[in-house]
This record gives sequence, C-alpha cells and structure tokens, in this order.
Amino acid sequence: MIGSILGGAFRLVVRRPGSVAIWAILYLVGIFAIGLLRVLMTPAGATGADWSFSGFFAATVTQLLMLGLIAILLTAVCRATLHPYKTGKFYLRLGGNELRVFALLLMLAIASAVAMFLLGLASQMILWGISAAVGGPEAMGRWPQVILGLLVAGAVILVQVRLSIALPLTYLYEQITVDEAWTLSHGHFWSLFGAFVAISLLLLAGWIIVMLIFFWPVVQAVLQSDFSPDMLLGGVMMMLVVQAMNLSTLSQIIVMALVFVLIALGFVLVTATLASVARELLGLKEGQLPDLSRRG
Repeated sequence: MIGSILGGAFRLVVRRPGSVAIWAILYLVGIFAIGLLRVLMTPAGATGADWSFSGFFAATVTQLLMLGLIAILLTAVCRATLHPYKTGKFYLRLGGNELRVFALLLMLAIASAVAMFLLGLASQMILWGISAAVGGPEAMGRWPQVILGLLVAGAVILVQVRLSIALPLTYLYEQITVDEAWTLSHGHFWSLFGAFVAISLLLLAGWIIVMLIFFWPVVQAVLQSDFSPDMLLGGVMMMLVVQAMNLSTLSQIIVMALVFVLIALGFVLVTATLASVARELLGLKEGQLPDLSRRG
C-alpha cells in the first residue's frame, strides 16, 4: 500500500512540473508577503496593552491569511491528484472547495491548540502527583517526564495521522468531514505513517546533500561542538548565513534553486500523498473517480 500511495504522489510531480513550480512560488511568496504584513501591522513604538492588542491582532490576521493561502494550494494539489482532467490555471480556484478546506484547517488549528493546552495541563498535574507521592522532584527524577512526553507525542502523532485524510475527503465529499477520516484510516495507521516517514527521509536526504556540498564548514563546526542549546539555536543559523554569503554567485543561485525544489517537493508530496491515501482507502482507481459530493 505504501508503494501505491507514494507512486500516486510522485506521478503528480512528474506529470505536472509546471503546476508544482507555480504552487511553490505562490507558497514562498505568500509566506514572505504575510510575514512582511505582520511586521507592518505591529507598531514599533507600541508598549504594554497597546503592543499586546496590536500583536494579537496582527498575529490573528496573518494566521488567517496563511490558512487561506494553504487552503487554496492544498485544494489545488488535491484537484490535480484526484481530478487531473479538470480545467483551470494550474488547478487553482477560489470557491466552495477552498472555503470548506479553509474552515477545516481553522477548526483543526483551534482544536489542536485546545488539545495541546489540555494535554500540557494534564501532564503537569500527573507530574505534580508523582512528585508528591515519591517525596519531591529530586526523588522523582527525569524518567516520568520523559515517559509522559513520549506518550503525549505518540498520541499526537496517532491523531494527526488518522485525521490527515480529512483534507482530501473534504474536497471529495464537498463537505467538512472529520469522523469519516478517522473511520477510514482505522487499521491503516502504519501504512500512512510509513508513507510520511518515507517522504520525510527523502527530503531529509536532500537537505543533508545540500548541507554537505555547500555548508561543510558549518557541519564540521557543529560536529565538533558540544551541542549546547545556544549553539544549536543561534550559532548555527548565524554560521549558515555567513557561509551562504561567502559562496560564489553561482553557488548561491544553485543553493536557492535546490532549497526552492525541496520546499516545493515537501509541500506537494505530502498533500498529494494525502490525496492518494484517500483514493486508496475509498477503493477508487486513478482517473476514474465518481462524484462523491452527496455522499454522507
């Protein structure tokens, strides 16, 4: 099943390279423009309550714009994967499908934020209870935190994988659906998870190759360091910027092109994989999808 899922995703890249390039350009330009808008919407001189309100308002508006951009691109990729015969400029549209996917993304984002808050609160209460039972944080040690963290991470991954096909199903059914995504993915977690891991490893290999070829001094410095948090969070980024500036013009162009390709592949392959998964689980053949818009 993993092979057929990935095959459907990669076929989209091979058959529609022009569309993939346009989606990647829109994605990158959109991210830059939305980030710039957020900076412009946050007054530099604002302090206290004014800064908090301005920052919250700017964050809310730009996050909604980001969800809108992603909804349009996700729907385009789903349309190209599931209904390649449909006409349109690079499968890009702005209509009911895009609005439904946007509503689904917004709903999932809010639900995820609430769920993570509740999980964090519950985890903290459990750790407090364990600490009180054993006689304090020193006696408890770090193992309960590690085990609890792994359990929470596993639960989050399980839910995300099981609900991931809600996006293509919302497009296919032309109605927001979450429960059927959970139902259809029952018994297929490892196939879905394996497909995502395969794509992640492929993209990771691409990033590693770029790092080894163009940023080998930075890789050496990291390998020889003590891996302190400050080094990893701040120093590495600064070294990458410096190394990029020291590259020749041709190398800089090549690096930018490779980064562009990797970002495009990441976005398109993940979305096309979700669409391929939905098609496989529904038992539909490629290019022969019936109208499912009225299916409940």
